[in-house]
Amino acid sequence: MAETARQGLAPTYLIGPGALGLTFAHLMGQHRPLKLLVKPSHPSTFYYCHGQQKSPVAATACLKPCEPITELWLFVKAHQLQAALAQWRPYLALDADIIISHNGMSDLAPLKQQLTPQQGLFFMLTQQAAYKADDKHVIHVSQGDSVIGAVNACAQQSFKAQLKQWQRLIPALTGSDDITHARWQKLLVNLAINPIATWYQLRNGDVAAPCYASDVFALLQEAIAVAKAQRVELSLPQSLDSAYQVMRLTAGNRCSMLQDKLLGRETEIAAMCGFIASSARQLGLSAPINELYYRRITGDKPSHC
Repeated sequence: MAETARQGLAPTYLIGPGALGLTFAHLMGQHRPLKLLVKPSHPSTFYYCHGQQKSPVAATACLKPCEPITELWLFVKAHQLQAALAQWRPYLALDADIIISHNGMSDLAPLKQQLTPQQGLFFMLTQQAAYKADDKHVIHVSQGDSVIGAVNACAQQSFKAQLKQWQRLIPALTGSDDITHARWQKLLVNLAINPIATWYQLRNGDVAAPCYASDVFALLQEAIAVAKAQRVELSLPQSLDSAYQVMRLTAGNRCSMLQDKLLGRETEIAAMCGFIASSARQLGLSAPINELYYRRITGDKPSHC
């Protein structure tokens, strides 16, 4: 896009200068003005690295918006979502679009209640892989597909038009008419890899070892039972195939949960195994392996296969 045309567009705002937040900030910021909402403790400049390429992230860091926010992307963890949206909601335009993306599952009903009927809420899932080498540098490890879908009625009305715009900014982005089902599918892949990889401190490919197979099976079987009780139908064989395929494709990667654990940050285990365990209890079901990994990762020391 010509620079003059790019500057004439309303800026997109993004929250969450983590690995994926910075990666998407750079991808989108190459095509339209993008402002990265940061804290005073954050660096003023971030760097994007992919292969031999290194360049400043194509975004302007700022502490607060300079105009009403018409489009806000939230790349924060599930447990941070409500507070993040509440903090920046006063700055939203009356017809703003809000796009959220995180690992695991979260209840989106409280988020919908924070918005007006004219504000659209969307959810994006992604297989882009990245990590932060330090506070300033994000390493984009591998390209991956992304899926986005509407969460509320306003978003459904504008979805087709918005999707076309976002596909110009984000590579390999597709739309889903059932983002809830897609979120469950992604959750199952996360469940098969992240808890085991984090507890045993493994790279993704190592989770495919036979000694972890029974836990992979149980984690998914328990989750699928919870999904079925919530009227979401999922196939265990297909889910296992998808999980092991991701293990192979990302064999050398460390999952985000393990990276968080090694750096002493709060993980998203509550939105994965914790979500399944608590949902199972509410439904009168049992999810002992999800409960086990939730308790392990929130308090115990790693062991070995």
